[in-house]
Amino acid sequence: MWEQLNLRDIPNEAMPAVEAPPVTGEHPENRTPAKYWEPRLILGGMTLGILFCLNTSAWNYFDVSEGSYGIFWPRRNWLYFHVLAGTVAILIGPVQFWPGVKQAYPGLHRVLGVLYVASIGVGGGAAYYLALHTDFGWMFSVGMGSMTTAWVISAALATVAICRQMIEQHREWMVRSYVLTLGFVLLRLTGSILDTFDVGTIRDRFTFASWIAWSVPLMLTEVILQGRKVLASREKQEQRIEAPSPQTMRL
Repeated sequence: MWEQLNLRDIPNEAMPAVEAPPVTGEHPENRTPAKYWEPRLILGGMTLGILFCLNTSAWNYFDVSEGSYGIFWPRRNWLYFHVLAGTVAILIGPVQFWPGVKQAYPGLHRVLGVLYVASIGVGGGAAYYLALHTDFGWMFSVGMGSMTTAWVISAALATVAICRQMIEQHREWMVRSYVLTLGFVLLRLTGSILDTFDVGTIRDRFTFASWIAWSVPLMLTEVILQGRKVLASREKQEQRIEAPSPQTMRL
């Protein structure tokens, strides 16, 4: 029988021994990938900065009083909903971009995404009204209107992209959208910095901030997004081209 099976002729190398995985106290699936630590540190630091800026420039508007609103008191309702919706969108951003959340909690990711887009819709509508009824002149009005338009369009394109299963485009438009969301915080921060150094009048400060607070961050974001593709290795570019799209996979 051994001669018929011919097992004696099989060399030992043909049946390699299987080594048991090293025994550790932590399951491999529960380990945090090393690549996640850097973005988590960045997002954590950014979140602390966002909370500080909100505490100094936005949360006082939740106290609906003439002393808190000042010259905006006649438009308090519009400003209140703009600040409320903008705060919700700003706080959702770090959760959505936090590494591993989308994979671990896809339902939460979708619900927060819908809430984020809805907040931009409410905040954008109020921002248009505030831009058209401003005390800082037509140049500030155009700057605010331009930032709001870019804000709404970027969120709309991110929504269309995910509805069409265009994952990479969705991710990029969400990054742009969140940069524009932070633009409203940067506007107040820029105005406060210029006020500290006593640069120009209050109208000059906010007019300058209404343009610089979103155009420069958006330009830098675009440089990073597109620069990564331009400087990517040839192998990664070929993999991106050869990778089947979700539409193709469904067909």
